[in-house]
Order: sequence, then C-alpha cells, then structure tokens
Amino acid sequence: MKRIQIIILVLVLCFACSKPENKEIEKKSTPNSAQMISGAKGPSYSISVTLGHSASECSGCVMSGGTCTHVDCQGAGSACAAKTIMQISDTEEVNLYFGTISDPNELTAEDFFLMPNRSLYIMGSNGEFINIPEQMLYRDEETGNFMIYDIFFSDFQMFENK
Repeated sequence: MKRIQIIILVLVLCFACSKPENKEIEKKSTPNSAQMISGAKGPSYSISVTLGHSASECSGCVMSGGTCTHVDCQGAGSACAAKTIMQISDTEEVNLYFGTISDPNELTAEDFFLMPNRSLYIMGSNGEFINIPEQMLYRDEETGNFMIYDIFFSDFQMFENK
C-alpha cells in the first residue's frame, strides 16, 4: 500500500512540476514561425528564426578571402535567434515567391547572410508553413535589403530546422 502511495506521489509531483514550464513556453514567441502583418506593398510577415552554431562545430561555412571561415549566427543550427520583417512578392515561377528583409541591418552588418533551410509555421493558420531553402543572401544594391529567393508555402513542414 505504501509503495502505491509513493508512486502516486511521485507521478503527481512530476506532472505538477511540468505544467508551469509548459505555460511559460507558450507565452514566448515560437521559434521558426511567421506572423502575417499588414504591409503597404503586399503581404508581409514578422518572422522568428533560429540559426547559427558555435565555431567549434564549423569546418568553414562561408568563403571569405579565398578560405572557408565561420561567421557567428549564420547557417545551420539553433545557437542564435533572429526576428525581422519579410515582405513577400510574386515571381514568374508558379508557387515560388521572392522575399525582401525590410531592415537592412536586422540580420547582420555583413554584405551576405547564409540562410539555412527553414520551415516557418504561420501563426494563426491551419497548419501552413513558409519554406525557405538554404541559400546565400545578398543585399540589393539600391536598398541594401537582403533578398530571399524560391520561397514556397505548404501545409506541412518541409525542412527540419536544424
């Protein structure tokens, strides 16, 4: 009888301890997500992404000055978090879209940004995702904004976000 009471007590304590932690997580912004916002020039999203890894986990991600080097908070991984606004535009390709990061220095002060594969859950949707394939982003010469190519939408997560 005592053994059953101890097991029940342990189970109750385990579940009681985990509930507040789950509620706290719900209040935070969800990593790798997008929230649609009204944009003057078309659909825009506030996006939150995890990316980057430590230098010790990198064999050289970006070619700079003829050598592969590590750049903090770029590429695959989840060591860093970034939040920015992305405006979506149509392209000539069916079901592929073009994105523009509205703040030129939001992601980095560099002239390039190694964007990892990311599937961003669209908050408030019925399970839709914005999918961004891995690519090197470069700044538009006139605006200085980063440009993202080959964005597509789906009702499932295309990339693992690792």
